[in-house]
Amino acid sequence: MLKVVENESSVRRYQRQFARALKAAADETIPVKLGHPGASEKAKVAWSERLGIWFFSRKIAGSRHWNAFGVGRPEGGAVIAITCEINFPLCGIDRRTGGAFAEDREGRICVVHRGKLGGGRKGIGKSLFKNRYRGVWEVIDDGSEETPVAVIGVLQSPRFARQVAQFVRKIALVKEAAVARSSQAELTFDDLFVREDLLGARYGGPVREPGAECDHGLIVRDLAEDLKKSGLQTGNDGRLDLMAVDHGGRVRAFFQVLTETTLPGLHEGAAQLLLNAPDTPGSPLLILALPTPPETPLREKLKRLNIHLLIYQWAGERAIFAGLSAFFPRIAY
Repeated sequence: MLKVVENESSVRRYQRQFARALKAAADETIPVKLGHPGASEKAKVAWSERLGIWFFSRKIAGSRHWNAFGVGRPEGGAVIAITCEINFPLCGIDRRTGGAFAEDREGRICVVHRGKLGGGRKGIGKSLFKNRYRGVWEVIDDGSEETPVAVIGVLQSPRFARQVAQFVRKIALVKEAAVARSSQAELTFDDLFVREDLLGARYGGPVREPGAECDHGLIVRDLAEDLKKSGLQTGNDGRLDLMAVDHGGRVRAFFQVLTETTLPGLHEGAAQLLLNAPDTPGSPLLILALPTPPETPLREKLKRLNIHLLIYQWAGERAIFAGLSAFFPRIAY
């Protein structure tokens, strides 16, 4: 179980690491006016083209560390709305503040969120987060309580900035869905794309290793980009992680991504593929993406089930799929 960090000097140090990781990914600072209900203030936000988000941070004396985020490059001088905030109390436990630092048993520091969403619109709040947000969930030791929270990322990870950006984009989609049609509406092949808000678990119990699971959506995005380079369309529907579709609209492959090569994970991944793909015309390939190969007996069992394996490795903050090209003759035509 994760435990909330309460010590003031530790929180201050982790806040500096948090801001430093995001600023290192920024390309420029842009002067804007940050708008919130009833007021706005001048600020210089840090914009990252690679992450697709902007970021602003400052300490509010006697209150909290304020970290505001938005999606898309803002125009200089414009009044811009905040997509979400990941704020931390200066010390102790403050359940009114959305964010917190929490330590796991190995000493890693996770950034978590309680689901407190602002925005000033009806229906935008904690219940929306609980009902619509899909991601990594964990239970934290929250002083006198045990509280389920969303795990945004691991502060020490080389992919931390991407993990934060993934969370911000998901919140943007969750908010959009609250004022539009259902976020679970089925996609047609004409509007096929990867829906980040359909990746991850619904509100529920803890995951096996939240640090690794925070990379799940990043791996799916990297795989989708590699498939697109081969001329395939990609998308997901909330059941399987990714599908590859040719220009004729035929599904050529289904992918399920695992962040750890464990026996329970392999069983779950194989079951997802076998249960959700059999009714698809054309017998698309069923592919499990894994960080390491399983033992030989398991590989043989998966082979008998017509489940193929795709091994990936990390190169910095990006997942690399060295064996993907071997599948192209069967899926990219």
